[in-house]
Amino acid sequence: MASSAPLKHRITRALSASRPWVVLAMLLALHAALVATPGGDFQRTWLMVHFGLFLLWQPFFATERELDRPSVAVLLALTAAILWFLAGWMIVTWMVLLLGVLGGKVFTVRRAKAGRFFFLVAFTYLLAMLLLWAVPTLILPEQPVPEPVAQLARIFLPILLALLLLSPSAPSDEPAQVFDFFYAVLVFQLVVMLVLGSLALMRFTADRYFPSVALTMVSLGIALFILAVLWSPRGGFGGLRTSFSRYLLSVGMPFELWMRRVAEIAESEPDSRRFLELALKEVAAFPWMRGGQWRSPEGEGRFGDSEGFPSTFRYHELELTFQTGVRLSPALFLHMRLLAQVVGEFYEGKRRESAMKRNAYLEAVHETGARLTHDIKNLLQSLYALTSAAPKSPAEGYDGLLQRQLPQLTHRLHATLEKLREPDLLTHDPAIDAGEWWDDVRRRLAESEVALEDRIAPGAELPAALFDSVLENCLDNARAKREREPATRITVALEATRESVWLEVRDTGRAIPEPIAARLLQEPIERARGSGLSIGLYQAARQAKAAGFTLVLRSNVDGEVAFRLTGSSG
Repeated sequence: MASSAPLKHRITRALSASRPWVVLAMLLALHAALVATPGGDFQRTWLMVHFGLFLLWQPFFATERELDRPSVAVLLALTAAILWFLAGWMIVTWMVLLLGVLGGKVFTVRRAKAGRFFFLVAFTYLLAMLLLWAVPTLILPEQPVPEPVAQLARIFLPILLALLLLSPSAPSDEPAQVFDFFYAVLVFQLVVMLVLGSLALMRFTADRYFPSVALTMVSLGIALFILAVLWSPRGGFGGLRTSFSRYLLSVGMPFELWMRRVAEIAESEPDSRRFLELALKEVAAFPWMRGGQWRSPEGEGRFGDSEGFPSTFRYHELELTFQTGVRLSPALFLHMRLLAQVVGEFYEGKRRESAMKRNAYLEAVHETGARLTHDIKNLLQSLYALTSAAPKSPAEGYDGLLQRQLPQLTHRLHATLEKLREPDLLTHDPAIDAGEWWDDVRRRLAESEVALEDRIAPGAELPAALFDSVLENCLDNARAKREREPATRITVALEATRESVWLEVRDTGRAIPEPIAARLLQEPIERARGSGLSIGLYQAARQAKAAGFTLVLRSNVDGEVAFRLTGSSG
């Protein structure tokens, strides 16, 4: 076993280095089979040698690849069946296939002058042998072959193969052979057209084969010349090449129209989520598209049906999955990937634009706060003086309320001042008894026409500064809505236990528009003049998140718009 591996590698290297000799031996074995008696043992023997040499040279699989036993069994069975039921049309068909393989090699060698000449010589020999000898003797045995043509095919054409030894072969020093399937199919079709056209034109040449071959080759040459002129004409015209390239780039899709439409959507729609929905709606208009889904940090969604052949693409933080009615070909897959990349780039640009706008808003807010820091500091010093001068004994009524609120107001102003000085520094928010905080809320809202609901367990606690901030922001928005809609009723509800606590502010006004609701607590929102930027709610949501709480828009329907702050007690 130790010596078999090096032997295998030596054989592989030897075959890779001697491919020109293998090609020469393969064609000579085929020539010997063609000039032998049709159907005889001599012909079968040389065809077997030819097939074996072809397997050593074939460009489809690497030379060092090992075939498993089922593949070897199938290969031997097919070879035995072909050699046993040997017919002239089988040999002609094999030669046409071999011409297609050689044609695919002609257009893909890297060393154009040397390697291409090598395969052009092999291709020329095989095509001449097919038309001058194989077709008239194997397909049309009743057609006499003129003696000069027979001498040319049997004696002089093999001499042409000697040129293979004089020209270096490009694939001999390549690690793997290259094969172009498209060119192979194109050459195969041209050869089939040439052979069948020659047989068909025999009706117009008094059943004479060789005049028919000459007429077919001249006609095909003229057609190819006209096609070449139309493919790349002079004078600055694009020709068929431009149209064909444009078709390959579009694959029948209105790609340019789609790109123009997506660009228009990107210019008119600033919201990234809305842009994504509109762009995918345009993608869904393609005839082979059934539906799809998307997922990003902003959420997820879907469009159309969820059945079909899935294709998933990911760009930045956006994941797109398209469901198509047919399995995507390589060309369609590349185009769908391009579409997904365009959508992903525009979407990421929208998200970055929103982030930059949000940062600009926050920077403006902090700069404004920084300018007001000195005034707040003076106000805080005055409140300190008032607090220190207040009597220490308990009091009732308005004096008692003022006595209790002044220290809390002083503490809140002090915390606000620290935030203005260092916006990124988290200040400590001590927890107080939920019942005491709620009693304070009752006194503050006693004359404000706000309904109060509560269910508070003994010993429940909550962070007072956070709940005050959320309550005041939500009440300010609800009161502004009541000014526009006088029939709006406002309710504040609190439920607190030892494990969890939530505060809810709801009103009976109209629902918040969906585009605004989707972004309300995520970023400042630019709305109509006088409506503000919703910075208060955005800052309250950030403050809640920093404290381990969650502020959400629990309900958003006409008649019930509710914001809820939820977290653990204490």
